[in-house]
Amino acid sequence: MKIKLSRKRLYTNLLLGVIWILFGISYFISEATMPWFGYAYQILGTLYLAHFMYDYKHQYLIIENGKIQKNILYSFKNKIELSEIDEIKSIKGNYILKSETRNLSIDPSLIHEQSLIKLLQILRQIDLPSERNHFSKYKSELE
Repeated sequence: MKIKLSRKRLYTNLLLGVIWILFGISYFISEATMPWFGYAYQILGTLYLAHFMYDYKHQYLIIENGKIQKNILYSFKNKIELSEIDEIKSIKGNYILKSETRNLSIDPSLIHEQSLIKLLQILRQIDLPSERNHFSKYKSELE
């Protein structure tokens, strides 16, 4: 199951990519004295477009085969086994999944509303004592 990114997050990268590329093209059309700025803006725009395409294809989280994986373009993919999770906390609005060897931070503001509901249901079902699972307090609200 894929936990999708919010549309705002996705399309902001698309819009920024298009704007930077158009800005770079305008440097070549206007015959600016420093054309290397045009190349820099086009490279920046291309990076934003690549980020959009990566996020659109892979989304934010993948939950399958008892693992939760966070997809990040500019770093290693962070995975954690659901069965190894020892504690689930909410710190400064982020959800922190802790095991003995790893921590996985999830920013719920980046997640599409329907996907967030699915994620919360999955996190609520993890078998932990109520004091170690932030979502055990909200079981009745999430159902």
